[in-house]
Order: sequence, then C-alpha cells, then structure tokens
Amino acid sequence: MKAILRYILLILTLYAAILLYQIQLGAIPFFLLSFYLFYEAFRTIRNGKREEKWGNGRPS
Repeated sequence: MKAILRYILLILTLYAAILLYQIQLGAIPFFLLSFYLFYEAFRTIRNGKREEKWGNGRPS
C-alpha cells in the first residue's frame, strides 16, 4: 500500500512539474519533492539505526 502511494505521489509531482514548467514555475514541485525525499531518507536512516540496535534480539 505504501509503495502505491509513493508511485501516486511521484506521478502527481511529475504532472505538476510539467504544468508548472509551462508557466515558468517548475521549481516549486521539485522544492516540495526535496522535502519529501529528505523525510524518506531521514526515516530510513532512523529505522536502520533502530534495527541495528535490536539486531541481536537484545538492546545494546
């Protein structure tokens, strides 16, 4: 389900970028997409540290 939402977000961003480029505002969707990608990277790093901490079944 999460993957489907990510693909929908990507398609909407691409569509918005195409529309906004036509009126010379194409940087806006990419600026918003950068926040989303930062959030995803932060979440991945945070979850990776949590898995590393609990890797052997016990907290370190």
